[in-house]
Amino acid sequence: MNSVVVTLAVIIFGMLMLGIGFTLRARGLGVFLMWIGVLSMLSIITYRIYLATSAVAV
Repeated sequence: MNSVVVTLAVIIFGMLMLGIGFTLRARGLGVFLMWIGVLSMLSIITYRIYLATSAVAV
């Protein structure tokens, strides 16, 4: 898969989880969904750093 497609898919998933979690923030499930959204956004940063520092050109 192309790295742009992976990045876009994770960003869309993360934003969806953040949006749903923020809507349900009074419940424990909403807080959990927001954590999933935040961690997915941080995973994009990690993934892009990995691609930038890897020896394999994409």
